Amino acid sequence: MSKKSNVWQYFYKTSGTVATCLLCNRNYSRRGRGTTCLRNHLKSKHPPEFLALSGDIKFLDLVKREISIGSPHHPTAQLELNLHETDPDPLDTDEISYNPRSDEKLALMLLNHSFEFIEESTFVNFVRVLQPRFLIQPRSYYENILCEDIHRKMQEHLKKQLNLLDAVSLSTSLYQDQNGEGLLSLSCSGISGDFQSVRLMLKCEALNSESTSKVACYIRDLIPSSTIEIPKEKTHCIIRDEITALPGSLPDCSVHRLHMCVRIALQSNELLQNLSSKCKQIVDHFASSKMANDHLKFIQEIRLTRDPCRLKPFDPFQWNSTFHMMASVFRMKDAVSLYCEEYNLVQIYPDEWIEIDLCNKVMQPCEETIKIWSNPLTTTSSVIPLVAALRDSLRTDVHNYVSSVTICSFARKLLEELEIKFSHVLSDMKFLMATYLDPRYKQAFFTEREEHLVANEILILLGRAQEDLNGQPPLKIIKVSSTSSLKNESKIDSILDSILTTGSTNTQHATTSFGSQSQIKNLLYLYNSEPRIDRNMDPLMWWKTNIKYNSLYSIVRKFLSAPASSVASQRLFRESTHLYFDMRAGLSSENASKMLLIKSNFSFSNSEFKE
Repeated sequence: MSKKSNVWQYFYKTSGTVATCLLCNRNYSRRGRGTTCLRNHLKSKHPPEFLALSGDIKFLDLVKREISIGSPHHPTAQLELNLHETDPDPLDTDEISYNPRSDEKLALMLLNHSFEFIEESTFVNFVRVLQPRFLIQPRSYYENILCEDIHRKMQEHLKKQLNLLDAVSLSTSLYQDQNGEGLLSLSCSGISGDFQSVRLMLKCEALNSESTSKVACYIRDLIPSSTIEIPKEKTHCIIRDEITALPGSLPDCSVHRLHMCVRIALQSNELLQNLSSKCKQIVDHFASSKMANDHLKFIQEIRLTRDPCRLKPFDPFQWNSTFHMMASVFRMKDAVSLYCEEYNLVQIYPDEWIEIDLCNKVMQPCEETIKIWSNPLTTTSSVIPLVAALRDSLRTDVHNYVSSVTICSFARKLLEELEIKFSHVLSDMKFLMATYLDPRYKQAFFTEREEHLVANEILILLGRAQEDLNGQPPLKIIKVSSTSSLKNESKIDSILDSILTTGSTNTQHATTSFGSQSQIKNLLYLYNSEPRIDRNMDPLMWWKTNIKYNSLYSIVRKFLSAPASSVASQRLFRESTHLYFDMRAGLSSENASKMLLIKSNFSFSNSEFKE
């Protein structure tokens, strides 16, 4: 290495690949045998010497002189600060750990991108400009980091998280697209000691078209083959979706039960099916012809002077696709009617337009309910209240739409299926207890029989720990305000609020018989007499704040841990299409499954994954 470079006046060449800074006595590696790394060190750690090295020492003196004679608010005052602010030194780290840490961060970035991303010239050129010394490795290198090192760390992290939970609820979910690709998942929900909701993905199975025939085996072995063992005494319940449910049984997932109700109601209504078939013919016509689409746009913009809308295509993998397709046709009914009349396309008559509109109104509460249940933070405590609200909505629809035989029949069948598919919720203790322990609802949806069932269950659960309740110091009573922000204006919300308002009087009267018989019953009486909090408030925060009920904490964490639905696979599958592209290019399904597990849990990971 030639010492002609003037940077060597500040460094001593220890060996062929190591140089020592004469100003701070730090050693730096020169694997490329260049001096760029040494200049970067001077720039970040010794700015005056770097400027002198660059021949700018006169400029530095001039700046300092201007600052010393100028106003404290002079523009060059900020310049002096910038000159003395040290940029992060890319060499200011241990040589051994620098590259591995960078490689790990790049590997984690590939959870959201295809492996082809690191081979693109634009990315490679960007990295070369950012850090010329950084070497981008082959895709197999980063695949190994993810599927070995990071996956092992994630497994250890999940085990630690599970050990912190007193009770967990498992949920299984399967989603497949028309190509046979899909995702089978096992997730876990629980409540931490500080009343934070915890959701973890315990296992993922990335399915390709070749593994379709093995799906039944995968479902059967999903829980037993999990590498993370969960004690049976910790498992509160298992929520299965429609495809992973036990043979011959209904799904435990509330979302899929409601899907079934809608599907059966639609299939049993021949007139509504004919109407949806007409809408599909119209949508398919415009989807297959750009000329037709352009003319429809012309009708909307020029003849009707409206902003152009687009028709929504039918998707057989979406439970509400039929209704969204019909709604999109209805929004454009004037333009569609003009076009159909002009080109002699299938006609939708005035009374049929009315039926499409009424059908969407009947379906609105169902869609709102499924949206609420699909939220990962929604628990089983919302199932009984929302089923009651749906029941009231459909009964009203049957009465109000009696003039339309088609819609009245559809609403009646939907109500009938709802009663059948959700008849178990008022006898299943996991739903009753969850609803009661949610301070937003309590006993508002219970009859006297159900109130007694819940009270007896709590007495049994807490009776074993009676001695723990004795001798506790009196705790300060903390009230939580029931005021909240503006409510979401939706049909299901207004129905639910109406039920809660109407039932507020009966609730406290029906539970007075439990008071003053024992300490546990007194505690329940105190809880029953508390005003229900607003539905927009967080029930877990209410429990965390009201520590006077700490005797109930164990059962609260248990029964409020169960989610209302099991729909994790569909969401994760759609966010991970790049991984399935890599699977088609040669990535093994086993490694793809490991990457999906890391990706799904990354938001819950601790600092070791975020540093």
